[in-house]
Amino acid sequence: MKWLLPGESYQENADRLKEDIKYSKTEMFAPSFMTQEVANALWAAIKLGRITQEDAQKALSNSDELQINLYDFNWTEASGELAIACRLDLTIYDAAYLFLSEKMNSQLITADDKMCKKAKGHFKVLHLKDYV
Repeated sequence: MKWLLPGESYQENADRLKEDIKYSKTEMFAPSFMTQEVANALWAAIKLGRITQEDAQKALSNSDELQINLYDFNWTEASGELAIACRLDLTIYDAAYLFLSEKMNSQLITADDKMCKKAKGHFKVLHLKDYV
């Protein structure tokens, strides 16, 4: 959402990350349900008057340019997500991001304060505010 909505916190850091992805300095992976999460967040932004429906739909249509590798989980992997969710008291959705970061042997970059605090010490996680 940091790339799609104006006025988001840590927008400069998010833009820096986007540039790093664009110029292949880093690679981004996300669960495939991220598309629904982003669409839902844009829907909420429409309801709050932060963005028009037309601009939100355009943002979604242009999101392929973000070069996000989407990953579909199988049932066994969902069991691993559940284990993380129960261990750290997170939603399955948040646990899926952590599971994927571990599977890809990479660092999770998030602006979610709660998830970041709970995951530190268990997973390689970096808060977006610390991305330089």
